[in-house]
Amino acid sequence: MGPPASGKTETWKTLRKAREIMGISMEVQDLNPKSVSTNELYGYIVLKTREWKDGLLSKIMRDLGSRTKDNGEDDTSPKWILLDGDLDANWIESMNSVMDDNRMLTLASNERVPLKSHMRMIFEIRDLVYATPATVSRAGILYISATEGYQWRCLIDSWLLRHCTPDPTKKANQQTMLFTNEVRDNFQGLFNQYCEPTLKFFKKRLQPVIPVEEVTLIGNLLNMLDCLLTPAILADYDVMQNNFCFCCVWSFGSILTISDDGTDYAAEFSTWWKTTWKDVKIVASANNTVFDFWLDPETSKFNPWSKSPYFYTATYKSPDPINQITVPTTETCSISFWLENLINKSHPILVCGPAGTGKTQNVNGVLKKLSKEDGTSIFRYATINFNFYTTSTILQSTMFSHLEKKTGSNFGPPGKYRLIYFLDDLNLPEVDPYNTQSAISLLRQQMEYKHWFDRAKLQVQNILNTQIVAGMNPTAGSFLVDPRLQRHFTTFAMGMPEAPSLVTIYETFLGGHLSTFSGELSASAFWNSLIKAALTLHTSVVQTFRKTAANFHYEFNVRHLSNVFQGLIASKKDRFTSAEKFVLLWLHESERVYGDRLVCKADIEKYNQLVQLQVKRSFPTCNTSRYYALENAWPLIFCHFTKDGDPEYDQVMGTNLEDLKKNLEIQLRDFNNNENNTAMFLDLFDDAIKHVARIVRILRNESGHALLVGVGGSGKRSLARLASHICEYTVKQISISSKYGENEFKEDLRKMYFVIVDQLSRSEDKGGVVFLLTDSQITNEKFLIYLNDLLASGDIPDLFAMEDMDNIVNMVPTVCVMAGSKDRKEIIKFFQGEIRKRLHLCLCFSPVGDDFRSRARKFPALVNCTVIDWFQPWPKEALLSVGKEKLKEISDLLGSDDSRTGIENFMPFSFVSVNQCAERFFQVERRYVYTTPKSYLELLQLYKNILKKKVKEYAGAIERLEKGLQKLKDTGDTVARLEVELKVKLEQAEDKKAVASGIAETVNKEKAKVEVESKKASEEAAKCAVIQAEVTEKQRSTLEDLAKAEPAVQQAMEALDSLNKKDLGECKTMSKPPTGVDDVFGATMVLLAGVHPNIVITKQGKVKDFKWDACKKQVLGNIPEYIEYLQKFKDIVDAGQVPTTNWKEVREFLEKEH
Repeated sequence: MGPPASGKTETWKTLRKAREIMGISMEVQDLNPKSVSTNELYGYIVLKTREWKDGLLSKIMRDLGSRTKDNGEDDTSPKWILLDGDLDANWIESMNSVMDDNRMLTLASNERVPLKSHMRMIFEIRDLVYATPATVSRAGILYISATEGYQWRCLIDSWLLRHCTPDPTKKANQQTMLFTNEVRDNFQGLFNQYCEPTLKFFKKRLQPVIPVEEVTLIGNLLNMLDCLLTPAILADYDVMQNNFCFCCVWSFGSILTISDDGTDYAAEFSTWWKTTWKDVKIVASANNTVFDFWLDPETSKFNPWSKSPYFYTATYKSPDPINQITVPTTETCSISFWLENLINKSHPILVCGPAGTGKTQNVNGVLKKLSKEDGTSIFRYATINFNFYTTSTILQSTMFSHLEKKTGSNFGPPGKYRLIYFLDDLNLPEVDPYNTQSAISLLRQQMEYKHWFDRAKLQVQNILNTQIVAGMNPTAGSFLVDPRLQRHFTTFAMGMPEAPSLVTIYETFLGGHLSTFSGELSASAFWNSLIKAALTLHTSVVQTFRKTAANFHYEFNVRHLSNVFQGLIASKKDRFTSAEKFVLLWLHESERVYGDRLVCKADIEKYNQLVQLQVKRSFPTCNTSRYYALENAWPLIFCHFTKDGDPEYDQVMGTNLEDLKKNLEIQLRDFNNNENNTAMFLDLFDDAIKHVARIVRILRNESGHALLVGVGGSGKRSLARLASHICEYTVKQISISSKYGENEFKEDLRKMYFVIVDQLSRSEDKGGVVFLLTDSQITNEKFLIYLNDLLASGDIPDLFAMEDMDNIVNMVPTVCVMAGSKDRKEIIKFFQGEIRKRLHLCLCFSPVGDDFRSRARKFPALVNCTVIDWFQPWPKEALLSVGKEKLKEISDLLGSDDSRTGIENFMPFSFVSVNQCAERFFQVERRYVYTTPKSYLELLQLYKNILKKKVKEYAGAIERLEKGLQKLKDTGDTVARLEVELKVKLEQAEDKKAVASGIAETVNKEKAKVEVESKKASEEAAKCAVIQAEVTEKQRSTLEDLAKAEPAVQQAMEALDSLNKKDLGECKTMSKPPTGVDDVFGATMVLLAGVHPNIVITKQGKVKDFKWDACKKQVLGNIPEYIEYLQKFKDIVDAGQVPTTNWKEVREFLEKEH
């Protein structure tokens, strides 16, 4: 146990080597228990099949314990199982029974695997933070301290010894450069002179970008020296000292940069070096740092990096994207120099720095240079982007996909190439409760032991000819990675480039673009002033708007500065002829990059103040105040649709947006007239128009991805659809259901890719796909893995199967040949480039809650690789405009003009009032009450619904009253008419009354006769009731008997199903059946008498002969027919086809005892 690079591994290796020298053969099997899951370590039961799946550790213990010699005897030579990984309670507790006197590993399958007497367990760990006392008490602990510094001294001694002793295992051309005793003494003196003082100063005064061990710093020095060693260096002490100092500066200083508190530790180290070591003069002036100079191997003198082969004059041709061109600077040249040299020596490299500092672009530039497909390069590289959900399983699968099988258990890159894995965002994977990351553990195992295990076959897979280059942001993810992995890397810190470097970069771009313009725009004085103003504004924004927990996206870096200049080079010389208009373009682009990320009006006002102050300083003759007036400000908008059908990027002229609104209304009507679109009824108020222009600006750019942030109901999706229509892009969305999962999401992504394939196959120069996704549609956080990869690199690994990629290659070639590409690799590369150009993500997120913050932390590309458009609360003018538009359809119900105007003004007033109350409520109670634009729309809809309902109710009430009055009038008329008719009817009634009296007398006489007959009928009814009761009782009794008989019937039917031809055939062969068998067949003959045609009966319907011979002849003569009649006998009974005689005759058989 001990800190990283303290010598733990070398300790047991030394012991092993010593025992082998003594003639004791050894076998060591290593395993990092954190590189696999606990189930994969010990084994588990597969739930689906209930089968046991063996684990790595259990298999290793079983295999080592069962080894035999050639003569068949047990192999009892010492065997060590090395568990090299961090402790956690999940796996170490299961080892307690192995570590105590039982020496037995008990598995979940109840198997007990013994640790035999010749086997030993060795745990190589960093600390005991997560170990229990039970675990600690069972192991002998050897702690190796690194505080005395003997490790780095031993490392130097080992390096010197290696260079003084030939390696017998290597060929002459593979030997390291050998030192003479004089050279060895010279190097020893240099190490003694420089190392210890530098280490002391480093530990006392400096803060590296990530923590680093002393041994790692010395290891970096030795690695850099190996890169530069030549016979010429060894021949001259001064040259040797210059090279040593050059390597020493970079081995200690490469990991230094400006800290969060503004301290420039690289500059502090440079100052100390210049004042401490004056015997080697590196810098030319006091204004330079030791990192600004390069040691020319030809002259062995220090020169500025601008004179190195890595520095060249870059040229820019508009309108190429800025991100596709690298302008060399002092920082990029130095990083490129060391990357190339260290990669050629197979040393791992880690480039570390905040987002947007150019880490990925610099590394990719070097890797592309080293892996040129010109027949001379031995390198190939593969990029793997880490994310929150990257596990050891995913990492192993992804890395393995770039390898092929060599011999035996060896795997490597195709051909004789060396494969460089570029692992970006190394520290992003999720940290488990024990502060470890399985992907990092697997990577450490591969780097240290050059192998991993096949998770299915549980066999070692040796990984050959690969090396690692990594990048990470120390302000994101887990911040740091396992120090035991990190110590293998030579780390380079990349911070924000210095101002001179930025000026060089953007002079190249802006100067190259404006060189073809006319007038003052083509003058270098103008664009130099603009570049300095842009850099100053950027610095002011960075210092004013600091990143906080709430405003986690307030992080402004070189990427944002480049976005400003990318907007500037979108200008055309025929549209921009004056400096003032170009300054306005700069202000507009700056507002889009910086201002659109700000979350509140107060921050926007601060930003506007910064802008106006910078304009006054840099361009005092430009009048821009009218664009920043507090009231009636002119709109400052540049867009691609200023005029009908004009796609050029130009300024919207005028004091308002009426002309632009008319243009957008035409586009909206065109959108709604398309039968494939769902009609949208939008009120295009000023803020909505501005958002459409912003979204179009984003989508028009190559690799332009929009992140629209606003509360629900802000109109994000609707405006994004309209903007996509203006760009003539196809909008794709996903349909969420209960069964929609990761596979369905990948299938939808594939469909979007094939839309672009279809566009390419038709040779369409324009066109694209906008993937519109809302946060509510992210039902599975793993959806964001694919989006993060798409945003970060423009490619989603393993999205297509091989056959799908073949189809794509076959569909694309026509366009690809036109672009100069002919083979499969070039076609795929061309296709991936087109995907980056044509596939645009438009993410619609809400800032409410923690989801947005959590997702941005897990998947930083969501914020770093998108352009944010933050939707501010609707202003009162927008609320009034929307209210008028929504209330138009009920304008006839709003009464007079004054009444309608009052209602229209009240709606926004009520909404604003509630918002103000919500703010006061938060200040008092510290609780949020959210009122969103969606709430306002719901208010308007509720008012319309209630008003319509009430109007309908009142109209119905009025109609009922009018109908009632009419009914009363009609009733009065009817009553008068009926009174007249009543008088006539009364007279007629008197006449009929007299006739009725005579008829009544006759009826009374007949009534007496009816009474006598009724009495007789009652008596007959009583008799019938008695008979009915008897029948009912009989029926009930019969049903009970039937219910009792049903089980027996069912049992008999089941018994019938078991009868087969074979069994009855055996009965037929009997000359004399066993007692009772003949009676059974006799009973069936009785029951089937008169039904079965072969049974002979008498005239009375009885069976004529019951003898066995007759039975065999009549019944068993045709066995299948006999079985068929028995099986359908129940149906025959139900049909009433069985003679009654049969039931009487069969009782004789049923009464027999057997």
